[in-house]
Amino acid sequence: MSRLEVRPQWTWQALARVNRTFRDKKDGLLVGYAPLTEHLYAALAEYTANDQTTKPLGRDIEEALAKVRDLHDTIGNVILSGYDWRAKRAERSPKAFINSVLGTVDYLRDPAEPGNQVDEGEPTLGERFRKESARLARFYALCSSSGGLHGYRDDIAFFEAARIWMAKYDAEERRARGLPVPADVALYLRQLTAGAVEAGGVTDIYEAAGIPRPDLSHLDEAFIAKMQGAQNPHLAIEALRRLVEQQMRKVTRHNVVRQQSFSDRLLSLMTRYTNQHLTAAQVIAELVAMAREVSVDAERGRGFSPPLSDDELAFYDAVAQNESAVTEMGTGVLADIARDLVKSLRRDVTTDWVSRDDVRAKLRSTIKRLLAKHGYPPDAEPTATELVLRQMETFAEEWSPNVEL
Repeated sequence: MSRLEVRPQWTWQALARVNRTFRDKKDGLLVGYAPLTEHLYAALAEYTANDQTTKPLGRDIEEALAKVRDLHDTIGNVILSGYDWRAKRAERSPKAFINSVLGTVDYLRDPAEPGNQVDEGEPTLGERFRKESARLARFYALCSSSGGLHGYRDDIAFFEAARIWMAKYDAEERRARGLPVPADVALYLRQLTAGAVEAGGVTDIYEAAGIPRPDLSHLDEAFIAKMQGAQNPHLAIEALRRLVEQQMRKVTRHNVVRQQSFSDRLLSLMTRYTNQHLTAAQVIAELVAMAREVSVDAERGRGFSPPLSDDELAFYDAVAQNESAVTEMGTGVLADIARDLVKSLRRDVTTDWVSRDDVRAKLRSTIKRLLAKHGYPPDAEPTATELVLRQMETFAEEWSPNVEL
């Protein structure tokens, strides 16, 4: 058959069997066929009971053609009305296509755009584009072989390339925050290795932003200038934010206090930028300053005598959260408490301590006893005890007696 004909008698169960068959194949076949099943599921979901009796899919495609034309107009002339993507794409440059795609993505994700400054619950430009471009892809899959789409195909390919890059930035954001990327999104993004966007030679988010891959140990004024002069400034901000988040999670992996502190500050910074209280240049400078601080934080334990290990530093931060404790006791005594806590808690931990109330009660008593022994302020002791227990939970797996380190 020259094209796929979907008959009404195809049931959801049959499609599920097709999908399982594809998933049993090698990755190459899965990549090739997964978009097919995606379009089948989505198209049938939008196919009403009346349609199934009056307009068998694969025979009457006029409705799909009309939907494609309507969605093309909505995306190209409404959602993207504030960005001249046609002129950018028409520039005489080997990279005109990819530059216009990335410029479109920058426009869609830029909080300074009026279309992204919406009331709570209202969709932003980016959200509208994701929804309508996904619908366009589904309807186009049903009528792509039709001769009625002359003059639309190049634009549809352009919108799909922008949709891929939107998904790539969304996935990078999830990875930076330590969240999993949904399997269907990961699969979809593999198109970047074989799709039309690849012809532009850009697959890296830093290249896309027009900046060099940052080295957090060496962020000088020249780097800041390059960031602030990037071709796609908002994409540059997103790329740097991802790097700061990734490094922050690495440095503060077992330190709940510092992780929360950095996370709150980063969220506050980006909120100020989103709300237009900071310019792109200002937020870049702030992100660089935070990146430097995160990089230095990894070596903070060496400033104590004797130096604190990363584990000890995490517990030091837990007991140093109380300002009166720092003032009354000093950093040296608090460091001693941290060393004693690590020794005692590692010794008393059991494999299932997190779920056993009796073991947690014993650990809580150990913490209270050590704090009292060193003269920790009694009024601050309950909060410190609970924070130390929270901190300890991050080490549960590594400190388990049955884990070989």
